[in-house]
Amino acid sequence: MTKNVLLTGGFGTLGGRISADLSKDSEINLRLASRQKRQPPSWAPKAEVCVIDFENQTSIKQMLQEITHVVHLAALNDYECRAEPEMAQLVNVEYTRRIVEQAGQNKNLRFIYFSTIQVYGNNLNGVISETSPTNPRDAYSQTHLDAERIVERAHSTQQLEGVRLRSANGFGAPMSPDAKIWQIIANDLCRQAVETKKLTLKSHGLQFRNFVPFTDVCSAVNHALQLDKQQITDGLFNLGGRKSLQIIQVAELVATRCEVVLGFRPKIEKPNETPDSAPPAFEYSSAKLLATGLILNSDIENEIDSLLQSCKNWFKFQN
Repeated sequence: MTKNVLLTGGFGTLGGRISADLSKDSEINLRLASRQKRQPPSWAPKAEVCVIDFENQTSIKQMLQEITHVVHLAALNDYECRAEPEMAQLVNVEYTRRIVEQAGQNKNLRFIYFSTIQVYGNNLNGVISETSPTNPRDAYSQTHLDAERIVERAHSTQQLEGVRLRSANGFGAPMSPDAKIWQIIANDLCRQAVETKKLTLKSHGLQFRNFVPFTDVCSAVNHALQLDKQQITDGLFNLGGRKSLQIIQVAELVATRCEVVLGFRPKIEKPNETPDSAPPAFEYSSAKLLATGLILNSDIENEIDSLLQSCKNWFKFQN
């Protein structure tokens, strides 16, 4: 059955990867929302591009016309949220509310909201599941949780089918080098390898993080689009990698893969500081999502290899 899918944020870092993935499906008519007039991107040449003004309800209504599924990614990133918390409230929460309210007018529409592991707070330990308490600590995590609740209410009152994906630390090659992603750990390290031939950590690197390859994120979004209505239940799902890793372990993995892919092994440099206590390990459980039939590749090495190759193509060694 053909799906008319609206993707907001489809020109962004993760959105580019998702739009490229969805555009391969012959049973998906893809519409990308943009705040400015654009041509379809090269990675999704058949996509329809609509100009959206979130301050105009008619514009939102037109954006959703004949749409059966929405994947909502449009949001400020963590750095932007911390710098402009009021703008984060507007973009991440209020704009989501406006789309959800209008989407509720479309019969049986499915709304997939992309949230974050950070709603659970910092210093995670033990097993983090969907029943774990939330503890947002900044504008980024708080606004995502607020937006989640908007989708949750619409789902519980059957205005739409609401799916909330709480993603761990996604990483991978974007569709273009100007993507706003080079500040995140894995991407930063791969770019450092190419530009400086060394990996410089800002801390001791003993902190644990859960990393999920963009390839798996794309698979999860596609799965959420196809998911049987009965499997959605309350609509909340964690999305993470197979296991959490220390930042120093990620740096060592990047160094190892760099030797394989690019022919040299960058030296790892980090401060001599040691933490007062060992940072706790944690497990980010995706069991609930996997129980619906999703199969994740979880191949971090392949994602790093692809990312290193993209960095080689885009960036140059800087003496």
